[in-house]
Amino acid sequence: MNVNYVSRCFVNETHQKFSAYLMNLRVQKAKEILSGQNPDKIQNVAELVGCGNNPYYFSKIFKKCTGMTPSAYIRKVQREREL
Repeated sequence: MNVNYVSRCFVNETHQKFSAYLMNLRVQKAKEILSGQNPDKIQNVAELVGCGNNPYYFSKIFKKCTGMTPSAYIRKVQREREL
């Protein structure tokens, strides 16, 4: 199959590019991990969700999707737990 054809099919079915789909999937999984009782270090989470050992890139896509940094997200979850 041609890459362009598969890409068009993916966009037609999901209404988003594969890269955006994958980014959202990674951020959702990261949110699950960061919401845990003992959240991992951001560098470890970046590795677990497939961003390699590049926590800067992970933080950048996390903020793009959620509007907050991973650290701010952890603080928010912890504050919500205290209520």
